[in-house]
Amino acid sequence: MNKIIFLICFLLINSVYFAQSDANSILRELQNKYNSISDLSVDYSQRAGGKVILSGKIIFKKENKYRIENKNQIIGSDGNSAWNYNASQKKFVITNYDSGNNSIYSINYLVYQLPNECTLSARIESVTKVLELTPKTTNLQFRKIDLWINSDNLIQKIVLSDYNNNTNEINLSNYKLNQKISDSLFSFNPPEGTKVIDLR
Repeated sequence: MNKIIFLICFLLINSVYFAQSDANSILRELQNKYNSISDLSVDYSQRAGGKVILSGKIIFKKENKYRIENKNQIIGSDGNSAWNYNASQKKFVITNYDSGNNSIYSINYLVYQLPNECTLSARIESVTKVLELTPKTTNLQFRKIDLWINSDNLIQKIVLSDYNNNTNEINLSNYKLNQKISDSLFSFNPPEGTKVIDLR
């Protein structure tokens, strides 16, 4: 009986070790891929409660330049200032860029910063690698994030689970890499009649 208990414990410990080892390997491959990318654009759709609530495009350029577009809003940064233009409200807010921005839309945050704040594990869904990130503390506002990673080592889906067991899913598709995107895309001149709020 004791031998059986020992064997079960041994297998459990080793399965955890290998899951951790696999997760670290998957993370390294993911980070190596994004290290090779100078800029990208990707289409996204966000689902909550089984319905699409947002869709648009994410554009990213090293270092710390981004632009997120959807139907009524454009959010972006040139690496020095961050801005938010709301077309329906005709309002433009500009602030200093915060390198600690922890948005799940931020590639730098997801790929490089967040894994350091989480316990990692991994699984395979069909042929897709899934990297599971579970916060080490309750400081983060979610219970778990799953990064679904395709065969090109690009994130194809982000599934966020909160402490109320609600899930928020972001699907990424139509990646375009290393297009030499112009820096001008990461600044924005609001149209005439827009209320400008400068918080810098």
